[in-house]
Amino acid sequence: MANYKDIKGFKVQSFSADPIPSVAGWTAGGNYPSSEPGSAGAGTQTAALGTAPPGYSANSYEYNGTSWTSGGSMSQPRGQAQSNMTGTQTAALIVGGRYTPAPTFGLVKTEEYDGSSWSNGGDYPEQLRNANNMGTQTAAVNAGGNSANPSVATNNTNHYNGSSWTSASNNSTARFDTALFGIQTAGVMAGGFSKNPGSNVFFDDTEEYDGSSWTSGGNLPTENNAGAASGTLTAGIMFGGSQPATPGVVGTTIGYNGTSWSSLPATLSSARSGHGSARSGTQTLTLAWTGSTPPATNSTEEYEDNSPYADKNTLNIGQTFYNTTEKKFRYTGEGASSWAAGGSLSDARYGFWASFGLQTAAVACGGADSPNEFFATTEEYDGSSWTSGGNIPTALGSGGSLGTLTAGFGAGAYRFSPAARISSSYEYDGSSWTSGGDLSTQRINSIGFGTQTAGAISGGSNPGNTIIGNTEEYDGSSFSSGGALATAVRNGASAGTQTAGIVFGGTTGSVSGVTQTYDGSSFSTNPATMNAARTSVKSGLNGTQTSTVAFGGNTGSQSNVCEDWNGTTWTTSTALPATVQSHGGAGTGSAALSFGGTSPDRGDSFEYTLAGTATVKTVTTS
Repeated sequence: MANYKDIKGFKVQSFSADPIPSVAGWTAGGNYPSSEPGSAGAGTQTAALGTAPPGYSANSYEYNGTSWTSGGSMSQPRGQAQSNMTGTQTAALIVGGRYTPAPTFGLVKTEEYDGSSWSNGGDYPEQLRNANNMGTQTAAVNAGGNSANPSVATNNTNHYNGSSWTSASNNSTARFDTALFGIQTAGVMAGGFSKNPGSNVFFDDTEEYDGSSWTSGGNLPTENNAGAASGTLTAGIMFGGSQPATPGVVGTTIGYNGTSWSSLPATLSSARSGHGSARSGTQTLTLAWTGSTPPATNSTEEYEDNSPYADKNTLNIGQTFYNTTEKKFRYTGEGASSWAAGGSLSDARYGFWASFGLQTAAVACGGADSPNEFFATTEEYDGSSWTSGGNIPTALGSGGSLGTLTAGFGAGAYRFSPAARISSSYEYDGSSWTSGGDLSTQRINSIGFGTQTAGAISGGSNPGNTIIGNTEEYDGSSFSSGGALATAVRNGASAGTQTAGIVFGGTTGSVSGVTQTYDGSSFSTNPATMNAARTSVKSGLNGTQTSTVAFGGNTGSQSNVCEDWNGTTWTTSTALPATVQSHGGAGTGSAALSFGGTSPDRGDSFEYTLAGTATVKTVTTS
């Protein structure tokens, strides 16, 4: 018989008192290679990219969740570019900044990073420093900054499509050194600074962007500039910065819910401004490094909000422990979670070719219904309702997919007419699909994770209906071989990035609960298995390797089981309101979306929210 360690991956611990569940906190990470304010940042907590200090360096550095190492060098040394960068560690974008000698007060040069080297992109329409970027390498927004005149802030807004910049609607207030986060069609600008002749103006207002226009959002608790941020329009985080009055440089952490800001119970160990940040991080997992404390610092701090969980260094959700004082076995119970009904798809369907995005910006494409109507249509979700998007060239189902509403990707599929497995891929920009590179292996029911320009397609079944384990990595134009799954599987679910991914569930011939993690070169089997082994499961695809959720599927029969993943343990959470399989999934570990599926054919959707604080419960018998 298996013991507790075999099942859970860790031993029962003993404590003289019940551990206190943590809420949120900053902890020390590996030091940055140099002490500096003004580092530009991109990426996630476990795959970050930093560059462009005030010393006008061309160096860049990569963070793996533990330490920094040298990356590729830019062709243009630059500084004063704290918010000038966006994207991921393997698909980043930087624009503007400053370089001396004169007259290069502001730069127009754009450069793109592919995880190893920088290449030139399209020039920005004007000289610019202290710019403010958000989005992805192929769907970015720059708003505000300092124009070529050193005393004038700008409110110009421009879009980048991966090759060139085009003008868009100006934001309301000219400013620089703002905190920006989100994507091109759902972003936030908060705070900032404007240096005018004879006066310096700090801002506390927030502006929200929908891809075409700016509108007012909730004000910051106080004026702030040179703070850093990450997250989404409805789940953002801002930390550090400077204020016009005491205490000056701050370490406060605040969260944005799409309407208002509120204080989070965590403070940076080192108050700082002008620091780098994981711009593609989440509200619950992000990173801060360097900045002015003052003086300049090289420290790195990692933020984790594990409010639904006990301190991972002592206990995890569902972990049993022994209270030696009270002589009782106890365990940590789950935090509060809930499902709520969302809007309904125009067409009830299952077996989607592609499903991806966020809870408030999701995509459903392809699939079929029981009368054997096959779909080439795309529907987009805005957090309340589904509307039509661009069609794919032919009706497809059962593909592997990943990405966001404005930078999505699907590969491999079952083509309905004429019936065949195909190796084609398509890229989505928020309005239309275009052909991408072909997989080397035809497959269906594969598993995708990562981004449109740094993605991975793993597993599935080939034309002989054999379950396969190979992985193919996509760089935005073509596929190359990656590391094979430790256990070949199809119809599983996933989350994370190309260099920090996770695959779980599916079928190996029988339903599986195996958890597998990917480091960019190889998969390894995590000792923690899902509580309910199942196939046709879906997930918070845009969650991380250490934070996602799995819901629905087939355990031998159709299921409504929902489980949270915290990087160590799977914990059974609030069940879906309906049993469902072959459905679509999107979102993150704390804000997920389930839609469609069978059986019967479904067109409804459900929104998942994870929140609350862990509880400690006594083990009893009856």
